Formats: sequence, C-alpha cells, structure tokens
Amino acid sequence: MRQLVFLLMIVLFSFNRVLAGPIFSVTPLITGQSQLQQGQQGTAVYQITNNTPYNFTSFGLYQLPQGISAVTNGGYQYCSFPLSLNSGANCLIKFNIDSTQTSSVQGGPVLCYSSSKPIYCSQPFQQEQLSTQTASGPASSSCSPTASSVSNFNYELTQTIDSSTIDASTINSWGPARNQLIMSSSNPNLHQCTTTNITNTNNIQWMQNRLLASELFWVNQKLNYCHHHVVDFATPPVSYGTPRAQISSGGGFCSTATDLMPGSVYYGQSARWNLTGTASETIDNWNNNNGMWHGVDCSDFTSFAYNFAFGIQFNSDTGYQAGQATDGSQNTLTPNGQTSGNTLQAFSNSNPNSPAGVLVCKDGKTEQEEAACGGYGTDGYFSVFRGSDYSHPYYTISDQMLQTLQPGDLIFLGFSKGAGDGNNSSSVVTHVITWTGKKVGYGTNDINPSLIAPESICPMSDWAAQVGDWVIIDSHYQGPDYRVFSSCFYGNNIWGVRRVIGYMQAS
Repeated sequence: MRQLVFLLMIVLFSFNRVLAGPIFSVTPLITGQSQLQQGQQGTAVYQITNNTPYNFTSFGLYQLPQGISAVTNGGYQYCSFPLSLNSGANCLIKFNIDSTQTSSVQGGPVLCYSSSKPIYCSQPFQQEQLSTQTASGPASSSCSPTASSVSNFNYELTQTIDSSTIDASTINSWGPARNQLIMSSSNPNLHQCTTTNITNTNNIQWMQNRLLASELFWVNQKLNYCHHHVVDFATPPVSYGTPRAQISSGGGFCSTATDLMPGSVYYGQSARWNLTGTASETIDNWNNNNGMWHGVDCSDFTSFAYNFAFGIQFNSDTGYQAGQATDGSQNTLTPNGQTSGNTLQAFSNSNPNSPAGVLVCKDGKTEQEEAACGGYGTDGYFSVFRGSDYSHPYYTISDQMLQTLQPGDLIFLGFSKGAGDGNNSSSVVTHVITWTGKKVGYGTNDINPSLIAPESICPMSDWAAQVGDWVIIDSHYQGPDYRVFSSCFYGNNIWGVRRVIGYMQAS
C-alpha cells in the first residue's frame, strides 16, 4: 500500500514538473442554453484535451450537477465511456440538461484524474461553465414570427449531428455525413409552424425568422471555414497521411487566413477576427487546440442550417444544390441558359440529391408562380448571366431587384472563365450565401456594424460596414458570419437564386 502511494506521489510530482497548465483542457464547442422552459432538454458540448505526456484510462467526470448527464453516443469524434485519452489527444462530450430534475445549473463540468476523488481536476473557465436556469413552462409553440419558438433548437441539439449509422471505414477527409434532424412533435410542437404554403404569410415569416436564427446560432459558435460536412468534426492531426496544417484544398482543409479586421484582438494574425482573447478564445487555443479545425464550407453550411431549423434535406454540393445535374452534364448551365431540352433539375422533397427549392425570377416571384420566369430564352431569371453567354456580368442587379428577395433565399454565385474568385472550368457555380433581408444599422431589425465580418477578396472600402448596406450570411474566409452584400464579390456574380421556404417540406 505504501509503495502504491509512493508511486502515485511520484506521478503527481511529475505532473507538476511537466505541466504549466491544467492536465485537461475543457473548452466549449456548443454553448448551452442559458434558460430552459420546464420540460425541455438542454445541450452543451465540450472538447476534452489531454495536455500531459501520459495516456489516461478510466478518468472521469466529478460530481456532475443534478439533472446533468453525459451522452454516450454523441457522434464520431465523441468520447467513449469509461473515459480514456492518450497524450495530446482530444474528444467531445455532449451533456444533456433535464429541466424536470433541476431548476438551476451553475458550474462544471469537472474532469478529474480520478473519477471518485478530486485529484488533479480541470474545468472550463468560469464564464464558459454550465449555466442554465429553468423557467416555468410550458414552452411556447406559437407560430408568430416574433415568438420565442423561432429560436428554440433544444430538440435538434439533443440529436446526433452526424450520421447515426457511421461506419468508420467510410469516413473520408470531409468527415462523416450529416444526420437528418427531426423537429419535435411535442414540447413544443413546432411542426404546425411548417405545415404551410406560400399564401400563409404568418407561417412563412416564422420559418424565415427561424432559418435566420438557425444560421445565427452557428455564427455565434465562432466556427471556421472548413471543408467538412458537419460542424462538430475536426480534421485529425494527420488526415489520410497528410498533416492537417499542410492540407491546402479538398476535404479536411480549414482556413488559416490572416484576419483583416482592423482593431480586432488578433489583427494581422492567423486567428478568427472576433475572438475576444479571453478564456478559451486565445490564439493558442484557436491554432493548437482544435479551435480552427471545426467548421463548414459555404454549401455545407446552407444545407446544415436548413436541416437544423426544419429537418429539410437537400444536396450539400454547391452545383447540385443550385440545380445542376449530378452527372456533370450541366456544369456550365445557367438559369437563363436553359432550353426546353436542357433544364436545371427540379426540386423534390423525396430526392436526397434534390436542389434547394425553386428558382427565383427577376421580379422576386418563383419559376412555379410565373411559368419558368416567362419561358426559356427570355432571360427572366434572377441572374447576371444572359442565356449561355458568359460575358461577365451581362446584367446588373439593381437595389430594386434585391428588395424583392425574401429572408432565407439562397443566392448562388458563378464566375465566368478568368473572372472573380474560384475560376473553375468544371463548374460555373462555386459559392452560395443566404439573403437576410436585413441592413446594417442600429434599429431592432438591423445588424449592428460591429457584427459585420471582414471579406478576404474585396477591398476594405467595399466590405466595411456602412449604415444601409444589405447584409447576407455565408461561410467563407473565416467561417459562418454576417457580411456586407458587396458588389465586387456578391452582387456582380449572381448565378441564380433559389427559394426553399414555402416549397420544401420539413421533417
């Protein structure tokens, strides 16, 4: 017994000599809800990193607060139980918060070298610890566009984000495929808010606001721009034989761009523009502790946002999402270039390769409302391209045209050969963004200038926020963010616009 104690003392003494910081880093990936209604389930996700040169087995969570439980099947990169972690390795732990068992959660989670004794424990920084209050229920199920149910994603967060039928041998460098999420049928029943058509104004506005809230939820998580399918996958340190820092394109790539936002904490350094520099939002955590390795690209983000908001599934490939055929035969086909014998793919609620909703005409109505936007060959689609003529741009998108777009509309960008960004001869569609219908300003429905992210391609004079500028959301450069709808990158390159809300069915 004395020998065992002596050996333990040697190990603990060695920890003191080797470590300048905590044994484990416990940093949030998905921040938990600050308030739940009685009967709801809350969710928080933390990344656990072993900072020591030692491999640990059977370490554990210490005295989880009442009503908190660790999820054993969180996803592909989630911790297994009992907890074991090799030196330098990390995994994710999802925590469920049951509001029926607690009225208040404050503090933790605490991770210890010994799960039964508080020996060498670590926990998040105080401002990043679990903090949830339970309010009296029931939760609102109102379909009013201003109801709290617009931003209630509690049920979606309890579900596994990646595919629930993962076969590790099928995981490629983009990470696992996304799981189709399901809206709750109870507490609250939000299905009633999506059983709608384009004539139901109240429900349409609820869905538009919910989609924007879905994207804003992930904007607030401060993700990066990565070639991943899901937001909780991080490129492994060595991905298919290549160190992740050396991946320059393809799956597994994450942006290492230098911040362009003057006045930000890490201006001029390879870190996200709006990190605070406090708690876990340090440049060290961003570069070395997986901060920069979590994220999604443009079309994976739009696909995931609709999935998160409604359980709506459509293809996450940019060209397929826009409506080009999956066999490559339409890689340069534009909405105004369609003929009676060569049309873009029609959306289908039952086809997983379906494009996203229906194409929008120049007057803001859809191709279903106006019979192919006036007919093929009439250049009636919302696009800068005329027919099959790729002179760039042929049409100018006016502010009057932009005012006809609706929140949640997806704007697809194309670049003729030798023009703009992403000059790819195999596909004219290379980027997709979400229209918010909002402008930069200080009103209740405006986007504050301080929330506008930088833009890597356009001059600062074009992307710097000015009151009255239109605002979009996209995952580009440093990840999902609000950005100014600049003409140099966005306005001058519109391939086409698709409207999902009111057309595709929610799960």
